[in-house]
Amino acid sequence: MNHPPPTGEQRDAPTDPDRPAITRSDLLFVFTLALVLRAGFGIALLVRAEDPSALTYPDEEQYWMIATSLWHGEGLVDELGFRATRMPLYPAFLAPLTGLPYGQVAAKALHWLLGAVGAAATAGLGATMFNRRAGRWAGVFVAVDPFLVFFSSLLLTETAFIVALIVLCRVAWTVARPDDPRTGIRQWALIGLCSLLCVYLRESSVGLVGAMLLMLVAVRRMDRTAIAGSVLAVAIVIGGLSPWTLRNRIVTGDWCFLTHRGGISLYDGVGPQATGESNLGDIKQMEAVRGLDEVQWNRFFLAASWRAVRDDPVRIVRLGAVKLARTWNPIPNAESHRTTAVRLVSAFWSIPIFVLAAACTILRSRLKMVTPRRILLLILPALYFSAVHCVFVGSVRYRLTSMPLLEILAAVAWIALCDRFTRRVQTGANARVR
Repeated sequence: MNHPPPTGEQRDAPTDPDRPAITRSDLLFVFTLALVLRAGFGIALLVRAEDPSALTYPDEEQYWMIATSLWHGEGLVDELGFRATRMPLYPAFLAPLTGLPYGQVAAKALHWLLGAVGAAATAGLGATMFNRRAGRWAGVFVAVDPFLVFFSSLLLTETAFIVALIVLCRVAWTVARPDDPRTGIRQWALIGLCSLLCVYLRESSVGLVGAMLLMLVAVRRMDRTAIAGSVLAVAIVIGGLSPWTLRNRIVTGDWCFLTHRGGISLYDGVGPQATGESNLGDIKQMEAVRGLDEVQWNRFFLAASWRAVRDDPVRIVRLGAVKLARTWNPIPNAESHRTTAVRLVSAFWSIPIFVLAAACTILRSRLKMVTPRRILLLILPALYFSAVHCVFVGSVRYRLTSMPLLEILAAVAWIALCDRFTRRVQTGANARVR
């Protein structure tokens, strides 16, 4: 008897609902592997450092300065005396550690833990969206990813944001399946809360949140629950940001919804001096902005940025291509990290992952359980941050938050490749026996 082909919803159903998608031992293995690699690499760096409390990059120093200011009761104050330069959640996370001896080391240790949690969370998401094997391989990929291992020892938002984004995608996947009995307003409220968490960590994610809500409404075919739920999620994000906006109005005199960093960041990407990489140090010393308060500073750079775009749009398009190439460069862009060993490790890791993820996306019809809604959810952050950093500066750093989701796709393609190879070996062995 012939059976009709499965619908999209049927293909999205779990392959074996009676068996847990992934076991605790799987998650513990991925967590432990990720923690050992991150802690081992981080400790090795600390042992080699002349000053274990020293920070490597200006953004790290700024976050630590803001956190220190917050801990001492002076508010979120950066090196220029500005008070709305960064979203508050990450400095608040660091603040209690600034009062400890070698607080920077303690903060890095927490980042190693967060990185391990992110790897385990990726394994759980991969298993939920596909199956146990996909989850385990995806978790292993994230655990051993050399870029993620490296950045887990930096006091930047990437490591924490990955965890928040994975949780958001996990809840979003429940909503993206109309046949799931758990789908309801409560899940949409959770999406709103997870979205708010992402925005409070990184203001650039506000557009990603909007794009994800639109995608979810589209895959739900604009049913009433999806429309009402998305409105609720948006209301939660706006309502949750209201105290921050009011605080900015009180301390800076401006109704700032996010931060006053947008202007200088945009100018860094499109100004007359722009090359595709960041040069904030020189921009902050510009004569034209000396003596300006942060509101005037932000408005000056916004106006100068739009003027640069209008004056030479062709240059902006060319710069966009340069920045996109920098963001997805398989090896680090910084000369200080382009030793032969680093380049080899980076290339031998990144290129296969890119190829596998692309193959899973392009050849989805040949791969079991790879449906359009799975592809959309997993590649949306990569598409979004690629578009954003075609405008702002490009860096390997800015693709990292989307890599765990792409590594889920890479894991699915890798499993299909391994299965195909195994079948060929078995077929050949059977033929020889005959």
